[in-house]
Amino acid sequence: MRYENNPNKLGKITLTKDNYYVVLDFDGTITSSDSLDSWMAIIDFEIYGEECKKEIQKLNGRYKPIESDYELDYDIKKQHMADWYRKSMDILYKYQLTFSKLQKALQKEKLKLRKGTKEFLKSLHERNIPVIILSAGIKNTIEEFLKMQKCYYDNIYIISNQIEFKEDEMQEFTGTILHSMNKKLEGNLPQDLRDRINQKEYAVLCGDIIEDIQMVKQEYLDKTITIGFLNSRENENLRYYQETYDIILTKEEACFQEIEKIMLQVTV
Repeated sequence: MRYENNPNKLGKITLTKDNYYVVLDFDGTITSSDSLDSWMAIIDFEIYGEECKKEIQKLNGRYKPIESDYELDYDIKKQHMADWYRKSMDILYKYQLTFSKLQKALQKEKLKLRKGTKEFLKSLHERNIPVIILSAGIKNTIEEFLKMQKCYYDNIYIISNQIEFKEDEMQEFTGTILHSMNKKLEGNLPQDLRDRINQKEYAVLCGDIIEDIQMVKQEYLDKTITIGFLNSRENENLRYYQETYDIILTKEEACFQEIEKIMLQVTV
């Protein structure tokens, strides 16, 4: 299904190849709703063992329902998300992730692209439109996966949690830790990229949870086409998405071909 809100706003936006940039979430947005996320996809339980699997399943079983609970107090939910990510990092330290293990796990195709992603990214590359992937996932995973899929182009900039490796061994997570409640362009862009997108009049934002709308500042939302993939709990959460996104895509319409159609409607 495709639900549209804010027709007046969308009617005022006209895209050209030079006047906009694209902001994409990764897990559940670039990847399909049945894909593992960029944390889980790098953990091969054949290597790490049953105890590791139990720890992760217990952790995700506790926190994943909280992530999609939009009735929970915002500050309480934010603290839960910070705890989830910190504990997930602790597991990677404990079981001694290496870069070679990460690459080997990705070869098992636990990550899946959403339908139409390759064509969408290729089209944006051909038009030299800046694409910012802003993710609470793992940058190393995202980079390696896009390279494997042959759709990691020079117009793509990834802002995510980065692991520093030294001679294959995991050293530490570097920089600000991003989780689903605190990831924003503001404060996370390198100066040259900030200068480039500041020259753009419009943006197109795609995410799969309500908090993804925070990727751009609120004062820029009137010039941002916001598109939300509603991957689960449609009956419970549709109203929250309708209050947040200009366009909501579910079921068969939740693909990048549909986003291409939407953008063509406002492109000259």
